[in-house]
Amino acid sequence: MRFKSAALLLVLLFALPAAAQDMANINFYANLGDQAVATVGDAVKLFALSMGQKPRDFNAARQFLIKEGVFPDKPYAESDTLRRRTAAFMAARYLKLGDSIMYSIFKNERYAVVACGANGIMPADKSEWDALSGAELMELVARVAERAEAGK
Repeated sequence: MRFKSAALLLVLLFALPAAAQDMANINFYANLGDQAVATVGDAVKLFALSMGQKPRDFNAARQFLIKEGVFPDKPYAESDTLRRRTAAFMAARYLKLGDSIMYSIFKNERYAVVACGANGIMPADKSEWDALSGAELMELVARVAERAEAGK
């Protein structure tokens, strides 16, 4: 429970300006921390919020993230289970990671996991096919936001 509270606090600190205007977003954060398995829709919404967007719906947020080069242009459904590979790909694209040779060459989800592991953004010893929990997703986005802020 302490982990979930800490992760929620980190995400709220980075996304508070967007969340303060919309009570639904606050409920989203609170519920996400308790989810055993996060969805692609959760990741899309959380990344869009962290980028200062107020997504109206999944498709609008997805299109925004595709346009920004963060989300893979693949036919994901909102309810699809969020796999470590998809989350890593979004994180690597958002942060413009390029220090992994294989990721720099292939720019795919598999090597994004390696790049994120090498950069301490996510554990390096986990499978690319592992499902992420809501708390893990929140922790990942908090790390990404922190690193993006430090890079400015």
